[in-house]
Amino acid sequence: MLQQTVQALTTNRVVLASGSPRRYKIIKQLGINAEVVPSEYDENLNSSAYKNYGEYVQDLAKYKVQEVYDRLSGDPVQPSLIIGADTMVTMGDIIYGKPKNESHAFEMLTSLANKEHIVYTGVCLKTPKAEVNFYDSAIVKFGDISKEQIETYIQTGEPLDKAGGYGVQGLGGCLVEKINGDFYTVMGIPLYSMTKRLNELFSNK
Repeated sequence: MLQQTVQALTTNRVVLASGSPRRYKIIKQLGINAEVVPSEYDENLNSSAYKNYGEYVQDLAKYKVQEVYDRLSGDPVQPSLIIGADTMVTMGDIIYGKPKNESHAFEMLTSLANKEHIVYTGVCLKTPKAEVNFYDSAIVKFGDISKEQIETYIQTGEPLDKAGGYGVQGLGGCLVEKINGDFYTVMGIPLYSMTKRLNELFSNK
């Protein structure tokens, strides 16, 4: 990031509108001590009303941020930046959310084995004077993994709180043969795209 951006983000209040430890880790590695305020937005958008999944997750991120922005509007010190994101795993017309249980996780991962799927992450960056919304996508190819490998992975408990039933930054990375796109998009925030937009927002301040 540019020096002006770093200074603005490390000396002012930055809020992450997500309880995801993976997103917090990405923000933290930029040197930003973000305050975590998980959004309470009810995710009731109809994905079929959108022409693509990218615009859908972009709007989800936007509404998550707006809910946190409104909730913090009475605070004495207003955030200089609120960051929100939403990630979706898809294959064709199928959306893979978080597994309901271990058998659902097994079903998900079995269907993804030895195939390509697309991960979309939408992001909203909101300051008191501006708002930037965007999304990024990455194509993920699972290897030819066996049912035994999938069962062993599920036993770790890692798949149960993750869209698509896997965490690319954890043991789930062992299932991934290759990624075409930004690794961090799959993890939960497209780092390159976000940094570029943060520079545009803060470099002239």
